[in-house]
Amino acid sequence: MALTLEQLLDHSTGLVSLPAVAMRLNQMVDDPNATVIDIGHLISQDPALTIRLLKLANSPFYGLTHEIDTISRAVTVIGIKQIRDLVLATEVTRVFHEMLNDVVSMEAFWRHSIYCGLAARMLAKHGLPRKGEFLFICGLLHDIGRLLIYKHEPKAAHEAFLLGLRRRGEMSPTQAEKEILGYDHAEVGGALAQRWQLPQSLQSCIFYHHNPAGAGEFQIEASIVHIANSIAHMAELDTRDERDVPPIQPQAWERIQLTAAVLPEIIEKAQQQVVEVESLLLRDGEVF
Repeated sequence: MALTLEQLLDHSTGLVSLPAVAMRLNQMVDDPNATVIDIGHLISQDPALTIRLLKLANSPFYGLTHEIDTISRAVTVIGIKQIRDLVLATEVTRVFHEMLNDVVSMEAFWRHSIYCGLAARMLAKHGLPRKGEFLFICGLLHDIGRLLIYKHEPKAAHEAFLLGLRRRGEMSPTQAEKEILGYDHAEVGGALAQRWQLPQSLQSCIFYHHNPAGAGEFQIEASIVHIANSIAHMAELDTRDERDVPPIQPQAWERIQLTAAVLPEIIEKAQQQVVEVESLLLRDGEVF
């Protein structure tokens, strides 16, 4: 019998704990008394994290014209919330590096996640330009619930996968997960983000990336991640045919005031950028 959602999360306590620096930074972002210097000092206490953030800040991903040589400078130029989001992304990917197993190719998992993040960032430029980096993080982390399921319920995960294949066209992969497990990966990821006390907007994008209508005040952000997920599949398959990937809800396009006409351009750009971003976040398919 499969673990309940609560049991799954309880089994992950300790194994999947957000590092203290990320937890403290998350609190500082909402503290009006916290300064750029305070935040820079906190992050700088973790040399490995500092190196990764400076590497990202100085990459073409941000396109800054001047070199960023300190975390305090990065916080000033990129923004406090954006740095928080980058820290969350790099620390979450590092946490899940320990969960390698035979059920899933971690290289394929992170490539899909990076594709989704890139597509979400591009879609954001049309309607939420100030949230581009945040939506990249949402896309990057949208499937983290899958990793908990793969780790603790590998047989049930495989059974759900086979059920989805057998009933393709009448049952979605998330419906197959619910049929076998009683919950799906989006619920698991959203619940984990909630336990970690991540921003509510990030929780919602993870929880509702297959059902943006349920995301309340964050329906636009969740719709972007929903569309980006399908774009990621298209980029991986190198197809421009929407019938080859999970369907995009028409209402999602309406919420972000775009149409499927943008798909070819975004897919092409994502394919051009994915290797570069992988080199920033991953090494030989593994998290730095």
